[in-house]
Amino acid sequence: MTEQQFGQSPDKIPLPQNMDRVFVYYRRVNFVETDAMGVVHHANYLNFFEEARVAWLRQRKLMSEHYPSTSMCFAVVQSQIEHRRSVRFDEELKIALVARREKLKVCIRYAIYKASYPGQMVAQGETLLVPVDNKLKPVRLSKKIINKLESEPWVELWPEICNLNF
Repeated sequence: MTEQQFGQSPDKIPLPQNMDRVFVYYRRVNFVETDAMGVVHHANYLNFFEEARVAWLRQRKLMSEHYPSTSMCFAVVQSQIEHRRSVRFDEELKIALVARREKLKVCIRYAIYKASYPGQMVAQGETLLVPVDNKLKPVRLSKKIINKLESEPWVELWPEICNLNF
């Protein structure tokens, strides 16, 4: 981000050219994912992230580079979630994600919205992944994964900039 862009509101910052390639995944909240208060239990958001991440791998045609097709899988070494609003049974969620390579690691950022209320974010988060083999030893990313990650959209102001398009 340039010094001129720092401190500007997201609607004044130009969108990256490939923002139309941000991956979006839809799902409904299952009853089993709610707690005694009738809202989604906070721990389930990590499951939503993983579900969207696997759908992203599938849509980007990277499942052949991941377990069980190969011995490589992604180990989550760090995760973070910020909860903003509650979600109830049967509400439809829209999960947007962006991914980038950070040397050996892969960083994925998520933004979860209520599909019926555009722009109403319910949670945001990030996972840091390390590719490992079946002995849990770190391995290099395949060339195919590296090439896909290099073509993925990435925004430093995630997810604020998403509110413009979602």
